[in-house]
Amino acid sequence: MNGDIEKIVDEMAEEASESVTSPVSGLSEALGAGASFLVSATHWRAKRLRRVVKIELPGYLAVQCSWFLAFGLQLVLFPYLITGRDHLNMDGLALGLANMALSLPSVIFLLIGGVVAERADGRRLLVLLHLLAATPPMLLAFYVEPGELTYAAMIFYALTIGTIGAFMMPARDSIVNEVVDRRRRVGSGVTLQLGVTLATMAQFLAQIAGLILAGYADRATKMPSWLGGFSIGPISAETLLALQGIVLISGAGFALMLAKGRPVRPTRQGPGSTFGDILDGLRAVRAEPKLWAMTTLMFGVGVFVIGSFLVVLPIINRDVYHFGSSGIRDMFVTFWMGAFVSSAVLAVFKRIKRQGRLLLIAQFVASASILMMMGSVPHWFFLAIVFVWGLAAGISIAMSRSIVQDSAPKAKLARVLSIYQLGFMAGAPFGAALMGALVDLFGPEKIAVVPAGGMIALILWMVFFTPVWNMKGSAWLAHHEGRKQP
Repeated sequence: MNGDIEKIVDEMAEEASESVTSPVSGLSEALGAGASFLVSATHWRAKRLRRVVKIELPGYLAVQCSWFLAFGLQLVLFPYLITGRDHLNMDGLALGLANMALSLPSVIFLLIGGVVAERADGRRLLVLLHLLAATPPMLLAFYVEPGELTYAAMIFYALTIGTIGAFMMPARDSIVNEVVDRRRRVGSGVTLQLGVTLATMAQFLAQIAGLILAGYADRATKMPSWLGGFSIGPISAETLLALQGIVLISGAGFALMLAKGRPVRPTRQGPGSTFGDILDGLRAVRAEPKLWAMTTLMFGVGVFVIGSFLVVLPIINRDVYHFGSSGIRDMFVTFWMGAFVSSAVLAVFKRIKRQGRLLLIAQFVASASILMMMGSVPHWFFLAIVFVWGLAAGISIAMSRSIVQDSAPKAKLARVLSIYQLGFMAGAPFGAALMGALVDLFGPEKIAVVPAGGMIALILWMVFFTPVWNMKGSAWLAHHEGRKQP
């Protein structure tokens, strides 16, 4: 299969050779030469376009890696700087409120970010947002280096990076649809589900790399004797914050590898047009039961799971197992390694029939695994629980994104994605503050029943009262129907 571009070019060549005639001597030859030149130029442009399309998906994955490598660094450094005994040494409520400040801007700006992502050139928007996101960690490094870090500086960092992230999420996530579409038009067999899964794998790998690097903050880590017994680190926290900024700047460079975006022409004009477009997106989500169910599920994940992930786990690491940044690194690397393993397995299957069923089973397994943290378990068993949790999370993230991308109207894709993400982000600040207060009152182990019970109740509602359990994936349906046709 030569692809759509070569077919179009060949048709143009045939038309040019057949239609160029003239009664004037020599003019036919000249017109023929001109037509031949036009076809050659078209062939050259087609080949160039194919090269651009081929590097676009790797470029998008590199953009994904740059953002989530920085995010992996932040996952460790942010709670470590707040709770670490070498820095602010604050309690669970302080960490919960700081995480609330990190998530709250998304609740305020995410829907506007979806409209902006649709109206703007996605490539330019990604370049700008990566450059803006590089500034807060570099500024924070100036406070950490002389030992002048304050809680107010951490809150300012959280609010700033959270606001930028609110515009980044819909811009980055909606572009994968365009990238896959352009690749398919030149003969690639990449499906949207596979594109989303590859992006998810890149996210997990980059986060793991960032988590590993951040685990060396301010102290050395000794390798086991069977690896040579050598030590790595310490790397100062301010150096890692500067590295976070540099990685984000590199993401702006990778974004230039993408093709120019396809902005959606707004259907209404005037100051109120943005809010009108947001309302259209909300109506689209409410009108499609699958989109509404996925948004509700993500709200539950934000309340019950993210609060535990961002607040309870770092407190367990400090108060139960008495570890610092290296302990936060170990549990987060274990979690995201599990997520990477499950997403890598999913990449083998381009067309999954029951995406929703697989998603809900994975969520149930994750919720049940949280209950095992209620007992006093050895650290290795705790990490095993976290790994199972990560396996389930990898399936949940890939399947939920695929379902939303498939179900959303293409003209409102970025808005729908921003509403879907808002369900997640709106629950996260409330969950972080709630879990921070509960962990101070009852201890980190006893409150495991709260997130587990809440998620299991939500999953049962999804099974019996939404179409998610019985839905069939669009890629599977298209392939199945294609095989039926003679």
